[in-house]
Amino acid sequence: MSERHDDDDDENNIDNAFSSQENNCLTILLNSLVLFSRNKRIFSLIFTLTVLPLSFLRFSLSFSCHAIKNHIYSLEALAGYALTRFESQHVREESRANALSLLRLKFLYFPPSYLLSLVAAITTVNSAHSAVHNRRFTLQSAIASVKLTWKRPLVTTICTYVVLVLYSQLFFVSAAVTGNNSLSTVPTLFVWAVGSVLRVHLMAVLGLALVVSVLEDRFGFDAVRVGSGMVEGRMVCGWFLSFWFALMSGLMGWGWEKLMAAMMDGEDFWKGNKWTVVMGSWEKVGLICLHGIEVVWSYVVTTVFYCECRKRHVSTNENDSNVFTV
Repeated sequence: MSERHDDDDDENNIDNAFSSQENNCLTILLNSLVLFSRNKRIFSLIFTLTVLPLSFLRFSLSFSCHAIKNHIYSLEALAGYALTRFESQHVREESRANALSLLRLKFLYFPPSYLLSLVAAITTVNSAHSAVHNRRFTLQSAIASVKLTWKRPLVTTICTYVVLVLYSQLFFVSAAVTGNNSLSTVPTLFVWAVGSVLRVHLMAVLGLALVVSVLEDRFGFDAVRVGSGMVEGRMVCGWFLSFWFALMSGLMGWGWEKLMAAMMDGEDFWKGNKWTVVMGSWEKVGLICLHGIEVVWSYVVTTVFYCECRKRHVSTNENDSNVFTV
């Protein structure tokens, strides 16, 4: 009887831990919205000066690449139906030329996009951290924070890129080993499920690592290590927040792909309406603004999550020292 009672207590403790972390996740999301409302001026400036241009560049690149990618796919398909080897070689050369132009286009967009992304991350994280601790943060403070801390986030983002490349290669190799792209087989479904969980975990760890590199004197894989340690104590909350923003990004990406496909086909979501062109333009503007808001919100939420983890770490150390003293 006592063993059964202990098992029931353990299950109740686990359920209470999960429910408390879920409630804490909702609290973090609500607190981030409160920070927005109390610091509208600085967040509006950051959004207008950095995040909105960044969002416009990303969607502009996506729109420019979409047409080139479709042309490359059509050329590759046409090369397979060529009657002679000369025709096939000519089509493939044109396809390679388009692939090189696509690569040049991405290189052209990368420097301004990365610069805006780095500045947006540093200013938003510092603004949110100051707001959490009820400190005033101005535009001059934001510029000063960029000058003081840009090297650490720069190194951390490079390490983050390396980690994501290793993850993607591992995922592609695992998917290739299963030999089936559909989710109908058990091995493929297992690889997809493990890869999805690992990606959500990496998003939580790497997001915290970026915040750590902005707010602390840590950078690179040291910041990644600290972020991983923070997520271990709040894994359910970290996964929930990462999944939430991944879902938001996925929905906006899906909407943008549908909009581009409709524009390429000469159609629109609002068929039969005389305001199709105007509505299509408003849809693009709406998606660009929503993506920018999602970027700022993700930085603010991750910063609040970081502060909660640090607060919990400090309280745990104090409790341990009190127990040791007694």
